Amino acid sequence: MSRSYAFATISLDNMAGGLERNIVRVANRLSKEGNKVALITFDWETATSFYPLEEGVKWFKVATSRPHEPVSFMNRLKLIWKIRRALKEMNTSVIICFHHGILARFLLASLFLKVGLIASERNSLTIYDHIKSSKWNLNFFLLAFVKRITVQFESYRKTYPSMWRHKIDEIPNPVYPSALIATPGEENKNGKFTLLTVGRLCTQKNYVSLIKAFSRLLVKFPKWELVIIGDGGDKALLSGLVDKLQINEKVIFVPATNEIFTYYSQSHIFCLPSQWEGFPNSLAEALAHGLPAVGFEKCAGVSDLITHKKNGLLAEGNGNVNSLTDKLEELMADPEKRIAYSLEAVKSVQQFNPENIYPIWKETLSKVTNR
Repeated sequence: MSRSYAFATISLDNMAGGLERNIVRVANRLSKEGNKVALITFDWETATSFYPLEEGVKWFKVATSRPHEPVSFMNRLKLIWKIRRALKEMNTSVIICFHHGILARFLLASLFLKVGLIASERNSLTIYDHIKSSKWNLNFFLLAFVKRITVQFESYRKTYPSMWRHKIDEIPNPVYPSALIATPGEENKNGKFTLLTVGRLCTQKNYVSLIKAFSRLLVKFPKWELVIIGDGGDKALLSGLVDKLQINEKVIFVPATNEIFTYYSQSHIFCLPSQWEGFPNSLAEALAHGLPAVGFEKCAGVSDLITHKKNGLLAEGNGNVNSLTDKLEELMADPEKRIAYSLEAVKSVQQFNPENIYPIWKETLSKVTNR
């Protein structure tokens, strides 16, 4: 029996992040299976998706102001009205809000409609340890009114109030197996080695710590280069740091690219020095390509994917440049260890095969549609 689902997030406009990839993949999958599927975002009509959408997925772009910017009271009312119109046009039975930050608008838009809401959380709640906003905000309290909450790792469940935990489902992101496997023990055809990182250039990813750590190791490891793939507001800051450390020839910035899998397969170590994560897609994909990984033990998501001294190494704390330097040096100096961790890396993410993950999504959706 086909259903009608609406996936909601703030913006998809040329966004190459993990949230955007996951929302598109799940929407496409449900559409292929014969369901009516809509995307509702606060984008202008000119917005385009970085990831391809199935023809059957209808995209409602309901912007009344620029996404991610403050909205006036009147524009907020217009936004809610446009969302409601989209829900009624699709005869939507379930709304999946990607992150609780947009719940208020969708709860108001769906009043008196026979629609169940799911809050699909895309970050660990440790995000509130690093940003100015308090966890105890209106949209967080509105989680009390949704039918289900999805989190990406079981370890996240305990960070929610106990009265909500019964309606929490663990749904990791799907990780596709790779036919391209890295050879981290061997230098590339140019006689060099690559330390790779992939993600938005922003405070969350903490690339300042990675650049500082890498700069300390170049005297000992002159054949290594650091490749940073992604776009974002911190590009000038990071480029300035590279200039200041005089390592321009060793640090390469690459815009978000559809050739990302080639970079994974041609690199030797992957490092994600984030402060917080939800399900770090780039890290999971790197592991699927056989890259040994390094990250911080106190970063939720990163420490859920990296098993210390098995598929990679975990640096102490969260943001400790000295510890990060030590762990990178340990792997850069030991090709045999990189090879051993590479084999375990591929195995470690096999549990996230899409054929294991999509049935969990369908089960969660059925808990709402069958009520």
